[in-house]
This record gives sequence, structure tokens and C-alpha cells, in this order.
Amino acid sequence: MLKKITAFCLVSLFGIGLSFATPPADAPAPDEGMWLPLYLKKLNERDMKADGAHFSADDVYSVNHSSFKDAVVCLNGGQCTGEIVSADGLVLTNHHCGYDNIAEHSTVENNILKNGFFAKSRSEELVNKEFTMQILVFMEDETSLINNAVKDITSDDLKRVKIRGMRDSIAKAASQDNKYKAEVKGFFAGNDYYLVVYQVFTDVRLVGAPPAAIGKFGGDVDNWMWPRHTGDFSMFRIYTGPDGNPAPYSPNNIPYKPKYFFPVSLKGEKQNDFAMVMGFPGSTSRYVTSFDLEFNRDCNNPASIDVLETEMSIMKKDMDANEAVKLKLAANYASLANTEKYLVGQELMLKHGAGFDAKRKEEKEFQDWAVSDKDRKDKYGNLLNDIKENNDKLRSIEPQLSYFFGMFNSRLLSYGFSFYAFNKYTDDNKSKPTRAELDTIAKGIVPAAEDYFKDSSLATDKKVLKALLLDLYNNVPEEKRPAAITNIIKNDKKAPNAESAINNFIDDLEKKSVIVDQKKNKEFLENPKLKKLKKDPYYNFMCDFVQYYFMLLKPVYDNASQDLSKKHKLYMQGLREMQPNKTFYPDANSTLRVTYGNVLPYHPRDAVAYKYYTTYEGILEKSNPKDPEFIVPQHELDLFAKKDFGRYAQNDTLRINFIANTDITGGNSGSPVLDADGNLIGLAFDGDWESMIGDLSFNPATNRTICVDIRYVLWVIDKYAGATNLINEMKIVTN
Repeated sequence: MLKKITAFCLVSLFGIGLSFATPPADAPAPDEGMWLPLYLKKLNERDMKADGAHFSADDVYSVNHSSFKDAVVCLNGGQCTGEIVSADGLVLTNHHCGYDNIAEHSTVENNILKNGFFAKSRSEELVNKEFTMQILVFMEDETSLINNAVKDITSDDLKRVKIRGMRDSIAKAASQDNKYKAEVKGFFAGNDYYLVVYQVFTDVRLVGAPPAAIGKFGGDVDNWMWPRHTGDFSMFRIYTGPDGNPAPYSPNNIPYKPKYFFPVSLKGEKQNDFAMVMGFPGSTSRYVTSFDLEFNRDCNNPASIDVLETEMSIMKKDMDANEAVKLKLAANYASLANTEKYLVGQELMLKHGAGFDAKRKEEKEFQDWAVSDKDRKDKYGNLLNDIKENNDKLRSIEPQLSYFFGMFNSRLLSYGFSFYAFNKYTDDNKSKPTRAELDTIAKGIVPAAEDYFKDSSLATDKKVLKALLLDLYNNVPEEKRPAAITNIIKNDKKAPNAESAINNFIDDLEKKSVIVDQKKNKEFLENPKLKKLKKDPYYNFMCDFVQYYFMLLKPVYDNASQDLSKKHKLYMQGLREMQPNKTFYPDANSTLRVTYGNVLPYHPRDAVAYKYYTTYEGILEKSNPKDPEFIVPQHELDLFAKKDFGRYAQNDTLRINFIANTDITGGNSGSPVLDADGNLIGLAFDGDWESMIGDLSFNPATNRTICVDIRYVLWVIDKYAGATNLINEMKIVTN
């Protein structure tokens, strides 16, 4: 599941070795890279056509006429990707991308997350809260303008201020008085800058979703794995005001009329066929050093995995025991589980050395090149050592740094942090605030409080916070432990041990804290009183906990991370200077990218070969009514038994998923997978297990994009759900 990972990275369990396979001799050359669409004509068009594309770069990206880019949508500012497939703004994306919205519309009595939902008319489409889709209008290179303006500034601080001001002013001018969303983003570690301008739509309605047994078939067990048999799709529609422009929800709004939408192909894919993915990949770090990989391996990943597994185990137990709690926590749990499995895979690959050989080879070449010239030696000679030293500085505040950040996985703690805004006045050394100042802070907290009490299970959250506090207590040495936690244990004279003291403290919060009790919370925010807050045990704990970070961790963290940013920028500059003939692509940063390649099988390890597609027969093989991850709806089993595949069959079978060697990451979930003619053949929804290192180091032999075959999507809509109204809305092509 490739939904953008927002948390802070089971090979041996599955018997998967880490010796990288090589592609067969007759395989097409794999195409690594997440390419900027505005440079496709200059950098990629010849290669793209050599791979099999029948369209031009201008068909993909143009500001002068409609192009593919006009049909690719970014969900919630970069969480996922979707594609427009009709003249009335119908959008396809992944099931896990629509998961929050599907769960939001579900109740115990009408559980559409479990049972599925397809609107048979526009009036049945469901309005979503705080869900946006944005479409790229254009990108523009601002690198020369910005770099020329700061080239004579020697102070890093002044240069940073100047660049920030220029980025803001360029974006403001491009927004045309907020008609568009505009921002200037950094690329190549801050060496380049591009203006990106979007049209943002806020009236987006849920149109359809299969039951979770189809949309999430295989669940956490199959997540990141191949072979796969998941119908990972959902459907939405963009609405606009009557004038065709973005507008807040209104019953008078009309379906969006896109500049372009993708035809949907029934032709199917064959091995070596061209495949292209367009989407908004979230974040990669392909140009970091081996020292950065070591820090992830030794520090960040282990603590993050520990925290996630602790939280998930508690959530799952409560979710299994109560259907209402399950609906409340389903989306959050799915996101945590996705992140945890990704990090476990990445961590085990890093421990087995994946990626290190290539990094160290590149670093040796860089160091040899740097010291071979006096000017380069002055500029780059000590750079790699500086990067290592800054990583060592971060290690000096581990594991407490990673566990501190991991603590904010607790919804109760992250929500409670919103009250820290009062800290400027509760400190005895601070000036006394006015009533208006207190009311302003309280008003700013109200949305967070309402959201927390609406979407959370306090009983579960208290268990999670207890467990995470104990986790931190047990894993951080006493001399490095936050005093806020140590004091909980010291102040409870009757508690026999640390766990009991922590449990007692959290159990008492509903009685004693205005933050945790919903009624007291509402009363306090309507009339905030500092005297009451100063006596609040949870507020005081939270303030002490945050101050621990500000006083002991943040100075080291800021110094090292800021210097690392500068050094990574310089390293990126040096790599490009060292290899002037190499075509570099920038790391992912939630901007529109194009990746292309071919539909290909792969060989993950000795004596194992995977086909490039799966069929319905694999669903039957995995079907297990006793395992909630592998329950198959009876209606689907009945259709399979009759082989009622209609026009969606290929060679008397129904294909479910396929793979291609395209280069994707989190944020690409739901991205359109296009054939050589630009027709939609699938939706990207995952990477394979062997690609868990892919955000740090790309291996073309084993990195694969897992896609749901568009014919399975259409079959579910048509044959399973009977929503022929949606099929009829699309432009279906057969050749």
C-alpha cells in the first residue's frame, strides 16, 4: 500500500535473500527515474519511444493545449494520486486512498467500508469533509532567478531569508489573488527551485468503493508483497460551481468538466509492453550517503518500528472487540500498519547491507575526484567527513530523540500538544495575558479538540499512551530519560513499579484534566483560565515533556540537521559537477512526476521466478473464511464459479493485478498506469517486498510497481456491483 507514509523504515521471516538478481538478457532496459514532465521532450522523449510509447512528450505535458497532466489529480495535497476517467469529472484512485472517507460515511448499521458502496445516480453520491483534489496548471523553473539574486550573499542566514522571501513573492504573484494554489519548491537538495501552480477543488464526493474484502483483500499479510490479488480502487467525482470554477460544497454545484480524461482500455497488457505512471510521489532520498543509511538502520528505524508495533497491538485488540471502535480507528490503524511493514522491510534490507555497496562506491569516486584538484579539495574535500560527523551528533541524542518523536504517534499526546500554546503565559516569568489573547488561543484549539473527541476512542488512546510512556521509560537510559516521566514514578509512592505508576497517572486524567474529559474541555475552551491550567496534571506533564525536547534534544538536533541540509545540498551539487554528462532526476517531493518502463516479471532470489500478472484463481487459492484478511464475498465466489467475466476476460480468465518496472513511491498510490497509446490499463497501488529499500537506493532488477488491472476494476463495478451507469460514463477502448 503506497499511501504517503507520514510516520517518522520480514525479509528473513519469509526466507528472502538479499542478493540482488539481474534481469534476463532479453528484458528491456529498466528506466529508473521520477522525471519532471516539463522536461520530457528534452530528456526523455527518445528513450520513452524506444521503450514503446506511441505518444509525444507534448501529449503528456503541455501548457498550450490539453494533455495527460490535466487528467492526473493530487489528493489532499500529496497523500495519493487519482485520474479523471470521464467528461463529468469521475475520478479513480485506490481504495486505501479513499479509506478515511469510506470509513467516515460508515456506521455500525450501514457499514459501507465492509459492504461496499456504488452510487447509481448523482444524487446518491456522498459529500466528504476536508477532502481536496488538485490539478497541476503549470511548472516553471525559477532556479536562475533565485540563485542569481543570492550569489553575492555570504551569510547563510541572510541567504536563507532572501530565498524564502523570493519564493513567497513568486508564489503570491502566481496565485492570482488566491485563484490558484502556488508554491516554489526546492529540488536537488535545494540547488534548484520550481514554481508549481495548482487548481484546487474542495467539493469532492464519494461515488463508489468495493467492499473491503475486495479493496483490501490480503490486508496487512499481503501488503507490499507479490503475488497480489487486491481490487484496490475507489471512485470520486469532482464538482465545481455553476461557472465551472472550484467552489465549496453546494447542492447547486455541477460535475467538473476536465480539459482531458483518460480512455480506459480492455486490450490488456503483455510482457514487455510499454507502461507509464504519472503521479505525485511523496519523498525519496536517493542521493544521501552511506552514513545517513547507517543512521536510519541503527537509530530511527528500530525505535519507530517499536513504537508502531506497540501502538498497533493495543489498537487491534480493541478494534477486534468492538465494531464501533473498529470503524473509528480503521483508517488510522491501516496507515500505521502500512508504515510499520514498510519500515520493517527496509530495516532488514539495510541490516543485510542493501544499498551500501553502491553508496560507498560512489562516495569513493567522489572523494577521489574532490581531492584531485585544489579548488575542489577546498570545497568538497572534507564534505563526506562533515556528513558523518553530523550523523554522529544525532547519534549522541539517541535513542531518546527517536522515541520522543515516536511518542507523538499517540493521538492523545499529539492532540494534547495543541494546549502547549498556553505555555507562553503559564510560565511564572511571563507577562499576564489579556482575555482576548487567551480566547484567541482557545479558539485555535477548538477544531483539534472537536476532531479528537469525534474520531478517537479515549479508552484505547489511554492504553496506547500508557504503553508508549513505558516503552520510552524502558528503552532510554535513566540519565537521558525525560524528567516528566521520571517524576510520574517518583510522585506515586504507592506504585510498586514504573508500569503501575504510569497506569495510575493516565487513569486519573479524566478526573483531573480539562484536556482529556470532553465536558471539562468544552467548558475550559469557552472560558480559559490559566489558574486551572496550571493545576492540570496532564498539561504540566505535556509541557515538561516538550521542554525536555527544547532544552536537551532540540539544540543538538537543530544544529546537526541544519548543517546536514547544507552538506547534502553541497554533495548534490558536487555529484552533478562530477558527472556533467549524467542526466539526474530530482528526489520525489509530492510534485507531478512521470516514470516509464515495461510490464515485466522478476526473479527475487535463487530458483524463484514471478509471473507479471495474477488471476482470479489466486483469490480462490487464498480464500479463507476464518481469516478476516482473506474472506471473499459470496457474490464474488458465485460469479467466479460461473466464470461470469463478460468482456473483461482474457483467455477465459480474469486478471487481477500486474507488475511493471516503473519507479514509484508513497504518494503514487492511485496513479494511472498507461499503455503505449495513453489508455488507462491499471492503477498503481503498491511496491513489491524487494523494493523496500527503493526510497534510498533503486534496484532495477527487483523494483516493481504493483498495479490493479483496470479490467478487474471494471468487472467489480459492472458485474459485481451492477453500477453500469459508471461504466457507461467512461470511454472504453478495445484496441
